[in-house]
Amino acid sequence: MQEVSSVSSKTKLSIVGSAGLAFCGVLVETAMNVTFPTLMAQFHESLNNVQWVTTAYLLVVAATMTVTAFIQRRFKFKAILGAAGLLFILGILFSGTATSLVMLLVGRIIQGISTGLVMPLMFAIIMHQVPLSKQGQYVGMAGMVVAFAPSLGPTYGGFITQMYAWPLIFWLTLPIGVLSCLLALCTVQQGQAPVKSHFPLIQFLLVFLGLTGLTLAVNYAGNGSLITPLVYGNFIFGLLCFAIFIVLALRNAQPLINIRIFKNSLFTRAVLIYFLIQFVQIGLTFVLPTFAQLSLRQGVMLSGMMLLAGSLLSAVIAPFTGRLLDHYSAKIPFSIGAVFLLVGIGLLLIFTNYLSTVTIVIFYAIYMLGFSFLFNNSLTFGLQQLKPTEIGDGNAIFNTLQQYSGSLGTAIASTILAMTTQNIPHSSTIKQTVVGSHDVFTFFAVLCVLATCLIISLPKKVNDH
Repeated sequence: MQEVSSVSSKTKLSIVGSAGLAFCGVLVETAMNVTFPTLMAQFHESLNNVQWVTTAYLLVVAATMTVTAFIQRRFKFKAILGAAGLLFILGILFSGTATSLVMLLVGRIIQGISTGLVMPLMFAIIMHQVPLSKQGQYVGMAGMVVAFAPSLGPTYGGFITQMYAWPLIFWLTLPIGVLSCLLALCTVQQGQAPVKSHFPLIQFLLVFLGLTGLTLAVNYAGNGSLITPLVYGNFIFGLLCFAIFIVLALRNAQPLINIRIFKNSLFTRAVLIYFLIQFVQIGLTFVLPTFAQLSLRQGVMLSGMMLLAGSLLSAVIAPFTGRLLDHYSAKIPFSIGAVFLLVGIGLLLIFTNYLSTVTIVIFYAIYMLGFSFLFNNSLTFGLQQLKPTEIGDGNAIFNTLQQYSGSLGTAIASTILAMTTQNIPHSSTIKQTVVGSHDVFTFFAVLCVLATCLIISLPKKVNDH
């Protein structure tokens, strides 16, 4: 990519437009989580069936993102945006008028494809059309959309569901998504000429089946048992699919995703850091509201609003942390972020028995402060280690893991809570929630320590701009 002194207005507007459409998709994703009891009553379905409203969506988003490298090479950016916009509208029509759970699931799956297309494209525009010296700042500004929407979602969904009706969750995002898509369509510029190539269908099916197998394994584990055939059978099946995919991808001259880029150790470490902190962050957006409702006896709206302060803080300073990456070694913002991560999760772990609404707000904000120094910067830094022809593959990997790590974070946190309930069945709900949350925080603390070790392993000078 040729270094230029400024970013064109068209590039800026196309980033804003694609970010707006991505925001709508991610916002609705977490907004629907608080509607499960309402959906269960309206459709006369069990929680296990209703939770697929989110699980199926995340699975489709992750699967779609695995093919974005191929799609961005094969089609023009404008065509991809147009398809994402049409699918977004179609998904809302199905979801907003759903009279059955099946109809709602169809709408969510369609919207999942839309989000899976547009989010990687947003970062691709930045990496191809923004100069290297400003990529951190722009990824920070665009990425704060991704970081803010998941925490805003529960508050938004809880308010709409409690005051009005859940279908309005979809209809209110329609004008924002349409206007954002039109803005991006009118301003997007092509990063590179499309190249005709054969779609590796077998590889895609293997990745999709692998993701599905692991998702089913984690969901069945949420019932409280890890040794049932439904758990280990799906887990083994998922791993086997991924193993076959890796073999085929290494043998194919034009694989679905070029996994050879994992030979770049700096890229691999950036991906792992990104995965771990996203896993914990989305897991916390599930555990903390659950703790507030079951242990502190707070309502749905307040439980969701507790996360807003941390999300706003993270969103506000994201561009600043991106500029740090642009002007200094990546190890500086990474190290600062690691400190706040460890302090935030450490405080939640140490004071689990004494948590209140106020302390949850403070401790989560500390974690999100560290998250803001690492999340977008690890993506930017990781992609900067690749050749221009490899950016699409790296982008697909980051965005797929961003969605899938969030899904796993929620599912595994739920599994730990369920297993704790089984271990102390005669204790009160408050006691079960406190003990289960402490176990979750312990697991999350271990992951934060692993992320910190990866950061420490980075060389002092890893990107000189």
